Order: sequence, then C-alpha cells, then structure tokens
Amino acid sequence: MPKAVATPASKKAPPSQAVVIVHGMGEQRPMGTLRGFVQAVWSSDPTRAPPYAAGAKINQSWITPDSRTKSHELRRITTPYDVDGRRTDFYELYWADITQGTTRGRLAAWVTSLLWRKPADIPPDARKLYFATLLIVIVILGAALVLALSASLTTSLVVTALASVVIWAVDQFALPYFGDVAAYVRAEAATIEKRALIRDRGLTLLKQLMKDDSYDRIVLVSHSLGSIIAYDLLQILWAEFRPRRLEAARDKARLDAVEAVDNATLGSDGSAWPERLADLAGFRRAQWALYQQLRTKDADHPLPWKISDFVTLGSPLSHSEFLVTYNLAEFRRGMAERLFSACPPIADSGRAGETLLYQEGHSPAGNAQRAVHHGAVFAATRWTNVFDRGNGWATGDPISGPMTENFGPGVENIQVELRSALGRVFTHTHYWSLAATGKEIATGNAPRSHLQVLRDAVDLGRKLEPKA
Repeated sequence: MPKAVATPASKKAPPSQAVVIVHGMGEQRPMGTLRGFVQAVWSSDPTRAPPYAAGAKINQSWITPDSRTKSHELRRITTPYDVDGRRTDFYELYWADITQGTTRGRLAAWVTSLLWRKPADIPPDARKLYFATLLIVIVILGAALVLALSASLTTSLVVTALASVVIWAVDQFALPYFGDVAAYVRAEAATIEKRALIRDRGLTLLKQLMKDDSYDRIVLVSHSLGSIIAYDLLQILWAEFRPRRLEAARDKARLDAVEAVDNATLGSDGSAWPERLADLAGFRRAQWALYQQLRTKDADHPLPWKISDFVTLGSPLSHSEFLVTYNLAEFRRGMAERLFSACPPIADSGRAGETLLYQEGHSPAGNAQRAVHHGAVFAATRWTNVFDRGNGWATGDPISGPMTENFGPGVENIQVELRSALGRVFTHTHYWSLAATGKEIATGNAPRSHLQVLRDAVDLGRKLEPKA
C-alpha cells in the first residue's frame, strides 16, 4: 500500500468532507453507482490531484470499511489529502433492496393513476412522455381485446405470443425500473412501509455524518428517482437541524446571514414567482455564507447543519406536479403549506421580501429567541440541477428537466447534451459516464464537458471557501 502522505506539520489539516450519492431506479448493485461516480468527480480530475502526485493520470482512493451504512455490502471510498490539503469520503445511500418485490398490480395501478388525468392536468413538459405511455397501454389493451374476440386459432396464437413477450418485457424491464417508482413516489397505503424504510436508512446515515466532528461539509448528490428520496431526506433533516433559539446579540452573525438570504425570499403563490433571480450568483453566495455559520455546533446550538449542496442528475422532480401530486394546483398548495420546500425559500409571512424567521419564545434570561421555519432548507443549501432534455421515450433524457417552475428560480439549472455509443438514445444514465461524451448547452460562456459540469456542481474545491 502506498506510503501515507501527511500534511505539513506547521499546518493543521482542515476537516474532511463527505459526498453521499443516492442511486436511481433499477436493480442496482451495491457500490456500483458509487464507483463510477468517484471515478468521474475525483479519480480522473487532474485539478484535485495531491501535490506529491504530479503527472499521475489517476488520483488514488481506497475502499474502506465503515459502520455508518449498517451494511457489510457497502464501504466508503476515501481519498488522500488533495491539492487543498483536504480529504473526501464518498458514501452511497443504497435502497434498491427495499423496493424489491413490487407486483405487476402495483405497477399497473400507478400507471393507471398517471394516465387517468384531465388533459389540463398534464404539464407541457410531461406530455410527450404521457402520450408515449398511453400509446403503449392502448396497444397492449387492443391486443388483449383481439385475443378475447377472435375465433381464429392463428390469430389467437399470434396474440398470445405477443402477450407473452409483453409480460416478459414488463417483468424484465418495467418492474425492475418503474416498479421502484411505483413503490416510492407517492404516499399511498401500499407504499407507506417501503417509503419509511428507505427514509430511515437515509436518515441514519446522514445524521451520523452531520454529528461527526471530523466533517464540516456534506454534499448530497442524487440521480433519477434517488433525487425524490434525497429531497425528502433534506426536508426531514432540516426540520430537526434547522437553526433555533437565535438571540439578537449572541447570534448576530447567524442572523445577519439569514437576513442576506431574506433578500431573495419568495411569496407562497408559485404563479407569481419570477422566472429568474436578478443575482443568482449572489443568492448562492448567501446560501454558502449561511451554511458556514451553521456548520459549527456550540453549547447553545448542538445540531450543526452541514449539507452545503444538493445536486440532482436526470431528476424527475422536474415533473413533480404530475408524479408526486395530481396537478399543478395541488403541488402549489403543498408548497404554500410547506409540505414542499422552494428555492429560494418562501418567507414566513407568505409575502416576498419578508423573513424566514419567526418568534419562538424567550430564553430563561428573558431574551427573545427566533428560529428559521421548517420549509427553508434551501436557505443554507445550494441546489444544482443537471439535465438533458428528452423527446418522448426515444432520445435524450425524457425523465429530467429544469426545476424553476415547480421549485423556484434559486435552483441553478444546467442543461447538457449527452451521447453514448448509441448516440442520443436514452441518455438518462450517462451523467457521470467516462465512456459517454457530453457538453453543456451554454448561454454565452464556453461550454463545459458534462464531467466538468458535474465536478463544478459537487465543488470538491469549495470555490467560495477562503483559502488558508
């Protein structure tokens, strides 16, 4: 094993950072997603290479046992000290085993609920996907009807053979992938237990990382259906770890940081949100500054907030009003009621330009105390969404899209165009692929590669962190 390289004796090593990847739908293998992701954002990135590894083509990393995952099938991948003298630990939140066993009936019920909508309730960005799915269902039902009415032995045999192929395709492809979606995406009696098990596993891992003093930063990265899971975990964690008992004199720096985020807060009526922020970069700097204030615990604030970044790749959250709720009106009602969290957050009063804070009582000494409300997770966590526009089921990534309409103009949406050996055929799994090619659909600047877009979003180098 290579000799360990210590940081200079005169300089104390900065705290480590943790990156947690939440995999997407399908029969994933433990650590399969994690290995490929680490190769893209760490191993093959020459800008992160340690000083002693000049000229090396691959940055070293090690697979290390770790009890936080509660599974011997999962290990963390850890790096040596990088160019900034910081180590990074990569974890995978693995949940595919929990959704095993989804039945054809559950999948059929979920698909039926999606298709049984008023035309006005189908959002424009989901219509191609909707009509492609509807066409497949009509063909299947038509074949079944022909079989039922046919008196011809030949016709019956042909239709029966086709039905067998359809059932095989459902079992081999639809259930392993979309069965996961049917098992998690919407809260119903048949899905509650599996949703709870997935969330408990994720919360166990993230809470341990949040309370570990060796880490001062966590990046939560998610792909596909994993982004819906990760979004839910963020909201649950924030409700517990959000800043509370803030006093004017004692917590002035934290309150000033909240006030800076307040400059971009939204009203509860999603239809009145601006399409873009006048200063998105400034808002993201304010988010980072608040994260910096909250990441250190003390006697008065024992629960630090360490999740600085939420990165979504190929995320169906773009279609939340169609997948998670029944229509846009229901989704916006949930946003106003703080069932969902916007970026920037919605002000406590419900009016743009007001504050995220509310009065929560007084200290034993009689000092007024305030707290940031439970729907304001994106006050201290930046959200970067990387997507590749699709066309129905055939090209690009039809599952992904921008987040502005549903979640607000504080999300940094970055469109890429991905290509594999098959060209533009279903690029949903290529966001960190070293074999694929891809580039940013730039809006003025020189386009970055899809790997550079990902690396910048994860931001292992902490561009906004003052250098020691």
